[in-house]
Amino acid sequence: MKKLLMFFMALLTLAAATPAANAKRSIMELPLFERAVLIIKKFETLHKPKHWPTICYGHVVQRGEHFTRRQYSEREADALLRRDYAKFCELYKEYGRDKVLLS
Repeated sequence: MKKLLMFFMALLTLAAATPAANAKRSIMELPLFERAVLIIKKFETLHKPKHWPTICYGHVVQRGEHFTRRQYSEREADALLRRDYAKFCELYKEYGRDKVLLS
């Protein structure tokens, strides 16, 4: 009985620890650009209309841009973040892999 209990405890511990390890590993397997986008989305909140002129994930509306003061969807915010981030990566492309950090 004691061996059976120990077996189930070990199995339970293994089952509880496995998904967390897989989640960390899968994030590290993503391309560098995708990891950077995930980190930005985690620490830069999805801004609300009261934060105008900052919208989505930290985009500051510039003169001449046609954005309205409203709540943007997750999909719209993600697309704008990726567009902005790609633009800044292009700006720092001469720094090689460090462009992701500089952007």
